[in-house]
Amino acid sequence: MSKINENDIYIEGNSSTGIHLSYALGSFFNDFVATALSIWVFKFYETEVFLPIIFITIAIVIYGFWNMVNDPIAGHFSDRNIKSMKIKGKRFTWFIITAIPCSLIFVFIFTPPLNNDILIFLWMLAFLCIFDTLFSFLTINWQAIFPDKFRSQKERTKVAGFQILFSLLGLTVGMMIPLLIITTGPPGTNVESYFVTALITTIICTITVLIMLPGMREDRQMIDRTFRIKKREDREPYLKILKNAVKQKNFMAYLFAYLAQTTVMALLLASIPYWTQYITRITPMEELILLLVFLLASVASAPIWIKVARKYGNRIGYMCGTGGTAIFLTIAMFITDFYGIMVGMVLIGISMGAPWTLLYPCFSDVIDEIVVETEKRDEGVYYGLRTFFGRLSIVIQALTFGILHILTRFNPKATIQSPLAQWGILIGMFAVPAFFYFIGFLCMWKIYDLKPEKVQIIKNKLKELKL
Repeated sequence: MSKINENDIYIEGNSSTGIHLSYALGSFFNDFVATALSIWVFKFYETEVFLPIIFITIAIVIYGFWNMVNDPIAGHFSDRNIKSMKIKGKRFTWFIITAIPCSLIFVFIFTPPLNNDILIFLWMLAFLCIFDTLFSFLTINWQAIFPDKFRSQKERTKVAGFQILFSLLGLTVGMMIPLLIITTGPPGTNVESYFVTALITTIICTITVLIMLPGMREDRQMIDRTFRIKKREDREPYLKILKNAVKQKNFMAYLFAYLAQTTVMALLLASIPYWTQYITRITPMEELILLLVFLLASVASAPIWIKVARKYGNRIGYMCGTGGTAIFLTIAMFITDFYGIMVGMVLIGISMGAPWTLLYPCFSDVIDEIVVETEKRDEGVYYGLRTFFGRLSIVIQALTFGILHILTRFNPKATIQSPLAQWGILIGMFAVPAFFYFIGFLCMWKIYDLKPEKVQIIKNKLKELKL
């Protein structure tokens, strides 16, 4: 085997567009699965299976805490160098091992045994946890390869542009398939349609994983660089790495901003079926129109936010998006007219395009800073911690719904809800997400200091250190 030229490592933007697209499909997979699960699992178990709200809340809270424990551990194991993984690369190997089983297990979440609350509760909890364990390894290794595979700002923002397109496509398909398949009969009569939807979701996920393989492959330089760096250093204990991570100011600021982003998405997505069925009472076609308007606004805004990020930095773009969305969500809570709602969806879509577009470039800047300071690449741990915080949104969503539905006396077997229950739905969909986005804005404004000048200095140091 010929010796690697160290200078070749730093050629910027040398991956093909096909590789960029293949890798970016991970955003479709992530958002497609997250949308399908987040929107329908709570409502499925509450208004179709009639599992008591307290059982649903407990199951999802436990599942959320399992995520919080599972993800950093998955990141830690993913960072280990295993000799057999040197053939194809450890990120690619972990992806192969977990991606297909993760896709296949999804359908079981929506096939619980009926007529026994304890069995339903255990089934729901078990398959949510099994699914997420596989999903964590898949996602962490997909994300962890990003900073090393795409090393220039130009290439990163290009891939990020593809990612937001696929992310929005995943969101669209994840919402449209259930909308077209799940029946709208009286509560408890639509279980079979949920199963068909879950089966189709599993098939789409499997096909997506196969198309992602070229984008996830690691070339020989990446593999050798990873194993060479690890070989020349003594690996630090896991707890020490965690301790060092929480001392990183920009990393912690980003974590809270990321938590805000994932919480907003979890609450919005899970609220949509309740909002359309019990408050707006719009037709499926009107719901589809609103969805398309929202997504088109987000897609159209992506090039604008990329330009803003390249000129003023990722931080400014992220702040504009989170601050603007917090304002528009608050206003939207009081709009009931269909056309008014449509305008609100356009404004929310444009502003939410910023955090969606800049989510990965911002974190790549954070990782670059940490690598320069530590002279080590432990991306898996940091991605695991990020996912740890992101999964906290599952707990927040479950507790929000559980508390609001109990306090506002939501009736899962009723076709019409009381005004108090309707306000509970509105608060969960708009007010709570607006609050979290405001927190994310404050974190990026007051704490996060990776401005363009500092980012460029860090990139120069990366080249000097040959990391």
